[in-house]
Amino acid sequence: MDSRPSGPVVLTVDEKAVLNEGIGLILSRWTAMRAAVDNGWGGRDSHLKAELTVSNVLDYFIRLKDPTMGFDGLTDILENGLNELNTLADDGSLEEVTETLLDLYYECLEGNYQRVEKLRVTSSQTSAKVVKVCNCIFSDILS
Repeated sequence: MDSRPSGPVVLTVDEKAVLNEGIGLILSRWTAMRAAVDNGWGGRDSHLKAELTVSNVLDYFIRLKDPTMGFDGLTDILENGLNELNTLADDGSLEEVTETLLDLYYECLEGNYQRVEKLRVTSSQTSAKVVKVCNCIFSDILS
């Protein structure tokens, strides 16, 4: 039996807080987003653009009418967030991060905060790995 809820879901205040923290922790460790923010690919306010993506993801989950249908809309939000940072993630990480965020959402709905607890205690230092991330300046492409 599928443990994922069907139909409208209302998040408690605690679930929202933990979910928001988890979203921020996951996105801050996403190589594509982290590289874009660290290098200012989205301009001077790259950090604020990344924070807006976190907020947009949380809003998406709060307004989600059918939690079983969340993948495509969430992928669009993440892709738009990267676009704001003039970044493309062509390494499959967009889908991976989408799945991770959906799993986090379902876990929070069940009161399971283990993923967020692990993210809190693990080092923000990750081992270097080669990924295909592109800093795309769209005005340069169109010129």
